[in-house]
Amino acid sequence: MTCKKLILPLLLTVLLIHIAPAFGSKISKTELDRLRMVDKLLKAQIGEMESEFKASPALDKYRVEYLATVACKTPKAFSAAQIAKIIDQARFVFLGDEHTTAESQKNTINVLNLMKRNSRPVTLVLEWIDESHQEVINQFLEGKFSGTELRKKIAFDKDWGFSWADYSKVLASAKKLKVPVLLVERLKKRHSLSERDTHIAGKIAEDANKNEHMRYLTVYGEYHLLGPGHLTEKCSKLGLKSQAILVGDAPEVYWKLLAQTMDPDQVEFAQLKGNVYFIRNGTPLERSMSYRNYLMKILGYKASDFEDRVGATDIIPKAGAAASFDELHQTR
Repeated sequence: MTCKKLILPLLLTVLLIHIAPAFGSKISKTELDRLRMVDKLLKAQIGEMESEFKASPALDKYRVEYLATVACKTPKAFSAAQIAKIIDQARFVFLGDEHTTAESQKNTINVLNLMKRNSRPVTLVLEWIDESHQEVINQFLEGKFSGTELRKKIAFDKDWGFSWADYSKVLASAKKLKVPVLLVERLKKRHSLSERDTHIAGKIAEDANKNEHMRYLTVYGEYHLLGPGHLTEKCSKLGLKSQAILVGDAPEVYWKLLAQTMDPDQVEFAQLKGNVYFIRNGTPLERSMSYRNYLMKILGYKASDFEDRVGATDIIPKAGAAASFDELHQTR
């Protein structure tokens, strides 16, 4: 059975699984302003903590190039059915990964399930495991040892260090679906961003040229995916041109879509330009909150270290809210 016959079930059971429980109501203009203020405060707290790290000019440049590429004045909202069709028609699907946000790893599983419904086989390409562990991953997928053993064998906590609970579900899904995993990253040695993208593109191209009927879902940090000389451009130059690129790190796109509908449930997918699409893998607030909490954990920050306290309830949209951010916090 082909994916085209399954668009409606997939619409309900695959691509929309990642959306949070239905909010069920529109928000007010005041509430929209409050949400944006909360996000501004979260970003200020992130900036305060990031200042403790030595700035990387190369990474800053990489980030600027990515953001310039996803900038879009008029994003075109897409339905889940439209996105499903686009994914189904592409041989090379690139999906952005927000390392600290569980919704991002859920999206990986959702898109993988969607691609698996197609009659053509699919390979999952991952960033977060060193390529030297390829045989270990193959053995895990064959059922030769448990996930707990795998965590140690691939030095997950040392080489990656984000949430094993979230990332392990990706491998469990690949195992269940009988999807091979291709490792293309060199985590044990330092390489420039450009060198990494060249190496990744080369390994995908090598595998794709040997397996002409294979499709590929490549899941990588979003800054890798877009920008001059970044991963997808290098893949294109190697002949890997049937692409669909889905990214969630496009906060202004999210806010523009929300301002159009004033309904958080309606912000799901959008076309940014050409083969580049927005996929919601957490709202900007959820993404900022998860990243801020990650930085707090590794740097030893406490909530009391910040002048403005921003908690989990602050990032939840409130139907018909009329209070400003300041008014809400006066009672805390």
